[in-house]
Amino acid sequence: MLPPPVIDEMEIDDVKGKLRLLKQELSTVSPMTAISAHYDLLTVMDGVLRISENEKIDLIIVGLRGSDDGGKNSVGSTTVDLIESHAFNLLLVPEMNLAHLYKKVLLAVDLSHLHERLPVKTIFQMQELLSLEWHVVNVSVLGQQSAAQLIEEQSFLHSSLDSLEPIYSYLEGEDIVSKINTYVEDHHIDLLVTAPRKLGFLATLFRKSASKKLAVHTRVPILMLVP
Repeated sequence: MLPPPVIDEMEIDDVKGKLRLLKQELSTVSPMTAISAHYDLLTVMDGVLRISENEKIDLIIVGLRGSDDGGKNSVGSTTVDLIESHAFNLLLVPEMNLAHLYKKVLLAVDLSHLHERLPVKTIFQMQELLSLEWHVVNVSVLGQQSAAQLIEEQSFLHSSLDSLEPIYSYLEGEDIVSKINTYVEDHHIDLLVTAPRKLGFLATLFRKSASKKLAVHTRVPILMLVP
């Protein structure tokens, strides 16, 4: 049997103090938002799962640690666990990203089984709240899907989102992440939205970082939506 964990009272007081300061800072930014802070000995993932047993979690916000190495963000194991769980909407915010209103949004779509996982209701809720300019972007590898499959997926995509009057872009290339990041820079996108499959391209990208903390090149927050 493993011995019980050693509890360092000074460390607990330090963490609780930091939580109080964070709560005060968040209250200053958004005075109308109810904020509570909680501390226990669980991992973040276990703590989130415990909270979700009693109340619905609409969104989890996670910071990406910035560095001076070309503006890269390192992704820690806690963030990887949350992404791999594919259970919650996640907003990943780079440390170097300045707080501002989101206006231009890129929705990155994978033209495969969209009818099962495109969160249309959530997208329209975002539009109602924020009045966004949408860019819908797909990056595909030439010849990976049949013409019939592409037509079916594109038809569903357009019938679901055309009322948003988005800008559609269908790009080709094997380096999907590089293509999307270039689009983000060229079109001054404020927020990248994706609804990856559990082992879709972004989920796979982050999963590989579990052991090496993959450095992610992004200047904008990434909102990962579950169906």
